[in-house]
Amino acid sequence: MDRTEYEILRNLPNKEMSLWETINIQDGDIRCTIETLKRLMNDGFVKAINDKIVLTERGNKYLKENKITAFESSQCSCCDGTGYVVSEKFTSAFEEFKKVFLGRPLETAEFDQGVVPPENSIKRAEFVYERGDLERKKLLFLGDDDLTSIAMALTKLPDEVHVIEIDQRIVDYINTVSKEKNLNVMAHLYNAVNPLPDELKNKFDTFLTDPVETVKGMRVFISRCLLSLKGEGSAGYFGLSHYESSLKKWLEVEKDLMEMNLAITDVLRDFNKYLLVGERILTEGFRVVKESPVKPNLPDYPWYRSTFFRVEIVGKPNPLVTGTVEWNREIYFDEDTYVALS
Repeated sequence: MDRTEYEILRNLPNKEMSLWETINIQDGDIRCTIETLKRLMNDGFVKAINDKIVLTERGNKYLKENKITAFESSQCSCCDGTGYVVSEKFTSAFEEFKKVFLGRPLETAEFDQGVVPPENSIKRAEFVYERGDLERKKLLFLGDDDLTSIAMALTKLPDEVHVIEIDQRIVDYINTVSKEKNLNVMAHLYNAVNPLPDELKNKFDTFLTDPVETVKGMRVFISRCLLSLKGEGSAGYFGLSHYESSLKKWLEVEKDLMEMNLAITDVLRDFNKYLLVGERILTEGFRVVKESPVKPNLPDYPWYRSTFFRVEIVGKPNPLVTGTVEWNREIYFDEDTYVALS
């Protein structure tokens, strides 16, 4: 029995699970989860009843024979397992940000956008503040469809916040909100396949980005961000899921980070929770739905998650990509891509 089989089987004695819940509880990527579910069904250990995955009598017997007990979670229910709640210091920014968030441009598959709930953006700000990378710092965001730049600016802690973003709608919205609320946020239209503009190089203390989840895409995004930092001791934050990134991909990303002289200082597992809900996830042809052995219902909670990394420059920064990159499918899509459209 491999690790993914173990994770699925030990959770099923507790309750029947939807496809989305099954994806949440395992360590592997979506592709591995779907392949494992098919195998467990073929072997008679689980079955599908409507949109739920259920342990069979044979599955129950297997667990008992191998002395595998039902999983019991020890995660904190107050903070939803993130380790952070919206504290008094950040309450005012949170309340104001919720209003801003309601008026945001809706996410689009054209740019592989995924939006986190407002409290997630505030928790990001709290973590960045805790690590000393927010107050009196200059921040650069590469891509910001969930408007975390505004959330951080509303805290009144950073000196400057700049956003470079490919979606003109988001650029315009951030600049409009910034002007209306007198915030120190400036957004600029930018495509990461192009070199970082000279005026943005070596200017910032902290970067934040949510890169596309391919090795090539991660390499491009983090290289552009690295060029923006002042030097040793500067820090960066990015998300990487295990849903669309196998351990092989994680290893390649970690190798790139080492080559860039970026040390991983913090890893918050499944910290970012995305609002991939509603009809779109079922109707637009995503692989996670097309290849699933059960017909899923609409997810009613933020099921897609990514791990939040903090990295810090040690020595001289060494970006792996500096020139123009030819746009091609490999930047956005690979064999692990299950929740993006080609």
